[in-house]
Amino acid sequence: MERNRPHLIVNGLGQAVAFQAKGGGQTKRPSDVPNRRAHAQALLRAIDEIGDPAEQGRPGVYLEIEARPNQPFVTKSLDASGLHLLRVDSAAENEATPARATVFASPVGVANLRKKVEAFQDEDTPKGRPKNADLVQSIKAIVEAGLRALWRSPSAKFPEDDGVSHPWEIWLDRTGADRFIAHARGLGIRFEGGEAQVEGGRLEFPEDVVVVGHGTHDQIANAVRNLGTIKALAAPTVLSDFFDGMPPEEQAAWAQAMQDLVQPPDAADPRFITLLDSGISLNHPLIRPFLDPADRHAAEPGWGLNDTHGHGTQLAGLSLYGDLLPVIQSNMPVHVGHRLESAKIIADAGQNPHHLLGAVVLKAVNSVEANAERGRTFTMASTTDEDTPHDGAPTSWSSEIDQLTAGASGNQQRHRLFVISAGNTDQNRFRGADYLSVCDDPDHEIESPAQAWNSICVGAHTEKVRMPAGMPGQAVAPLGDLAPSSRTATWTKHWPIKPDVVMEGGNWVLISVET
Repeated sequence: MERNRPHLIVNGLGQAVAFQAKGGGQTKRPSDVPNRRAHAQALLRAIDEIGDPAEQGRPGVYLEIEARPNQPFVTKSLDASGLHLLRVDSAAENEATPARATVFASPVGVANLRKKVEAFQDEDTPKGRPKNADLVQSIKAIVEAGLRALWRSPSAKFPEDDGVSHPWEIWLDRTGADRFIAHARGLGIRFEGGEAQVEGGRLEFPEDVVVVGHGTHDQIANAVRNLGTIKALAAPTVLSDFFDGMPPEEQAAWAQAMQDLVQPPDAADPRFITLLDSGISLNHPLIRPFLDPADRHAAEPGWGLNDTHGHGTQLAGLSLYGDLLPVIQSNMPVHVGHRLESAKIIADAGQNPHHLLGAVVLKAVNSVEANAERGRTFTMASTTDEDTPHDGAPTSWSSEIDQLTAGASGNQQRHRLFVISAGNTDQNRFRGADYLSVCDDPDHEIESPAQAWNSICVGAHTEKVRMPAGMPGQAVAPLGDLAPSSRTATWTKHWPIKPDVVMEGGNWVLISVET
């Protein structure tokens, strides 16, 4: 990847332009199959082997449809007439893995798919082409889909078929979610959130409901086969334990001297930075003037409001002063134009075992907005590496962030500004090699939920290249380049380019050790 491109410096405001839909070009068509009738007969036999879901007492059937190699995959007709297109996996660059589509077909959908193939076999359009040629000639095979066809997390995280109950993140069609949960319990699947399945146990989107169910392969497969309603399966997201706060560089005497220089906001109604993290401690002399005790909240009422980890308090200092050392050394008055709020999303112990991460953030947002009406910027430096690589695809956590920013979620329907960190690289991966190659590794892509479309993702560059006097070694990153700790985006085409902005993120030192 080229690295000689300068940063974009934004000087001035943008200009509003009315939205215009992107014009579509002509869809590429697959080539003609060598034998029209033989191709149709093979697909018809495959459909007949699957059978009629209605006769089997099932609401429908999940189909895995494989594309013809090296041919355009025309999927538009797979999302109509009783067919619901759930996902499309593009072909790998080396073409070793063909493109595949996962489709839920109702009994009507199965019948209609069969009719489309029959029409391709027997009928022509007025232009002389077989009917449904684009669809049918792009398909190589049709089989009943297994659990992996519904899996949207990295394949390495797919649970082992060992007869043991595993947690599954289950994405359900909203209209059938309650029925699915009720019947799935009868199949032995246990759901987080208790019998009522309210609030913390589920996430609700305009078309989907996301729950975490515990079950074996057979139990989940039984639910998929007999209940339908499932739109996707994924690995439940878990908070990472990357509390990477920098150690305090100021001594207690410096903090005391700076306290006398701090000036509160001038405005009667200042803007607030709302930190979604591990809480904020009130006893720090440089934070106390900007944080009212009544402005500390938590996603769960039973959680304490103090910061036992230290991460949220350190983030509060960054939010108020930025790099604190030059501020202290200047010995000049320090004017801060905003105040702080705290919304605790990280429990003092454990990793939120009974809640989806999006639901925790949702409850935290609701708690602060119920307290006061004010201008807020929500800031979050807690991300997860549990779904990496996700290649930019939405996760339940990033989807909830998108809903909150758009005003489609939360007790108060309003637009919100979210600023989220890109996440930190794994320091153990660096062994003196080219650090950019490590940063660009797919395992170091931006962590969830920072890939959300509507939030601002913050990455890091660095200008800190001067070594302290007497310190051995050399700076890892050159002036103005990517900070070694910053994650980057590795995906292309479908998802937004991230990060949206970069800020100073510090540098590392490489010390040669003689053996």
